[in-house]
Amino acid sequence: MLGLGIGEILLIVVLVIVVVGPERLPFLIRSAGRMYGQVRRASDELRRAFVLEADRADAEERYRKLEERRKAAIEARRKAEEDNPGAVAQPSLLSEPPPERLPEDELDEPAPKREEA
Repeated sequence: MLGLGIGEILLIVVLVIVVVGPERLPFLIRSAGRMYGQVRRASDELRRAFVLEADRADAEERYRKLEERRKAAIEARRKAEEDNPGAVAQPSLLSEPPPERLPEDELDEPAPKREEA
């Protein structure tokens, strides 16, 4: 706590009571508490703003890298198709939408119902 010992803190408290006076001391303490709360809220808001900006920058970088990988994969696929025009084309996860339903033979069989005795 700023390197202050008990003796220094008591001396400061006594000086504040003498200078401010006991009748205005509660008002001073309330005002100091409000200012502390305002400073605390402002620092929390600033910290949140920095974290949000850092997260946004990180997300933009990840998106840029993902786009680069996607473009490289598309180019590699085009090059492979040009090199082997007779090869059977594999479905691409990048260009085709996912199927709406799985074929019936790929679905798990439901568990048989148990008869209660």
